Amino acid sequence: MTTICILLILSTVTAGCWNLKEPNQLAIVIGGGLDMNADGRLEVSSQIAVPAGLGGPDTGPSKKRSFVVVSASGKDFMDAGQNLQTQLSRTLFYAHRQTILIGQRMAEQGMDKYLDMVVRNPKSEMRSVIFVVKDGTAKEILATEPVFDPLISTALGSVQSALGMKPYYYREFLCESRPKGGTVLLPAVSYHSTTKRFIYSGAAILNKENSHKLTGFLKPDESYYANWIKGRQRSLTVSTSGSQSSGSISLRAQALKSRIRVAKDSNGMRVHIHLSGKGSLVENNSMRDPSQEKQLRKIEEILSREVERAVNKLVFKAQKQYKADIFGIGRHVHNKYPGEWKQLQNNWNETFSRIPVTVEVQLRYEDPGQTNSSI
Repeated sequence: MTTICILLILSTVTAGCWNLKEPNQLAIVIGGGLDMNADGRLEVSSQIAVPAGLGGPDTGPSKKRSFVVVSASGKDFMDAGQNLQTQLSRTLFYAHRQTILIGQRMAEQGMDKYLDMVVRNPKSEMRSVIFVVKDGTAKEILATEPVFDPLISTALGSVQSALGMKPYYYREFLCESRPKGGTVLLPAVSYHSTTKRFIYSGAAILNKENSHKLTGFLKPDESYYANWIKGRQRSLTVSTSGSQSSGSISLRAQALKSRIRVAKDSNGMRVHIHLSGKGSLVENNSMRDPSQEKQLRKIEEILSREVERAVNKLVFKAQKQYKADIFGIGRHVHNKYPGEWKQLQNNWNETFSRIPVTVEVQLRYEDPGQTNSSI
């Protein structure tokens, strides 16, 4: 009899989940945005999936929207979130958030005081990709409808992979933000008013030595080279700036590698950046014939020098215009000279701006393509 009573009690305990909400009681947040209002208050936006729109027809008058965007202001993130909840009959659920967007005005104010919220909140999704919105707000990006995906958050998560980059997740942002010295480089998007869609706009530079405030932006092509140096670029198309008479050549480079060497001598510290990659010829508008060994080596040299010039210009811009270590060189200094790093870390960006940096690029062909000389 005692055994039967115990089994009956256990069956009632294991029969259901008493303290969990059903899916139809949740507002599933797919994307989140942080903006700063004109009056200086934090505005939080959430893109919420509408299940009825996700499974319906793609076109026609009966098409339902697959998401809704709601926004609210507050003293901090949790206060704004509570005000946002007053607009919904379902409980906000953040565990499936795929994207975090930061408006430019918010980034200019500094991100330090908003990092704690995400770390402290156990429901926060650390695998969300993160972007800064250039010349705009996170709310307007969340409200756009993508071309191929039902949700803008899904599309934003795929854009970096389509451009040959490794997706940049919020957990990586937190890891890069913790050590002192240098900057954090975040991907950037902007709103295209003509097409009413987002476009990739390069990268945003956040200064760790100044509360993670926005220092400036890199152009898309500059961001590719910066990510290559940081080991975050998987593939890249490199083209020569050929004249009308000489023609241009393009190489789709894969297996991109980066090596940064830090050394000291009697003149002080110096840095050498070595970049390498190999790939296939994807376009040849020149008179050079890659099937000939001598001309193939010349093509490789021309492409390598082209990238060297571009990277040297980027290094000059980082050192002289922004005075910001956007390449993560400080980490290599820390690893090799940990004792000296203790004195350098608090003002590393200024120190970096004075260090001699040399660049070497080696590009190689794996496959000359389907043609020899230009058709």
